[in-house]
Amino acid sequence: MPRKSPKASEFEEMRDAGIGLASKLVIENKLDQAKDVFTKLLNLRPDDVEVMTLHANIYFFEGKLLEAENRLNQVLTLNPDYPLALYFLGVVYHEKGEYEKAIHTYETALKHFSKDKKYDIADVYQNLGCSLWGIGKREEALEAWQTCLKYNPKQKSAKKNLKDFTNEYGMGKSPVGMDDLWAFVNFKRREYYSLKGRDYFKSVEEANVVLKKITDAWDNKIMPKWGAKFKRMKTQEKIKLFNDTKILF
Repeated sequence: MPRKSPKASEFEEMRDAGIGLASKLVIENKLDQAKDVFTKLLNLRPDDVEVMTLHANIYFFEGKLLEAENRLNQVLTLNPDYPLALYFLGVVYHEKGEYEKAIHTYETALKHFSKDKKYDIADVYQNLGCSLWGIGKREEALEAWQTCLKYNPKQKSAKKNLKDFTNEYGMGKSPVGMDDLWAFVNFKRREYYSLKGRDYFKSVEEANVVLKKITDAWDNKIMPKWGAKFKRMKTQEKIKLFNDTKILF
């Protein structure tokens, strides 16, 4: 393997030092100074996608989402598979409330991070979970946060989200405080799938019929006798009640 020329080696040392300095300035909230450092590095190597990405992300910290988005897209024009730019772009989309686009971008980023980038992968899964939660995919969000902790068991945000958004049944909390009902629906939906030997409804009509039977059972068999007792019941007692409640599918 040919050795780097001294000039190239000196540049790499200067580049690494510049990235380190800029990162320190960002932590200290000296964002303009950090941008100046990245600008100087880009004057020396305009197509450095890592520096371009880190530079673009400062605009996100400043709340300049459109500028950050445009700059990240410039990176992806040079390298469409660059995972860090994809990840940061997903964060921008999430902040804009464009959760579906954020999810797609995070999932694309995960395909391109090398396996040794465990902390980066963990952070992507943490943010993916937030976007999934934003569109109501609660179980998938919990799964994303759990996957995050497999890559980085110390990821604080994922730990907090799992604690805050997991109910007593190990499911995503209902946004309207109906955890018992949603748990019952989930148990009975799985029971129906098991009877049919599949894990999906074949049509909207089938789903509506099954869910109507489940909610009728809740209204007529569960609530009249047990509704007032739920707060005093243990989780396992409620699960047994749900499993013992018969529905003629």
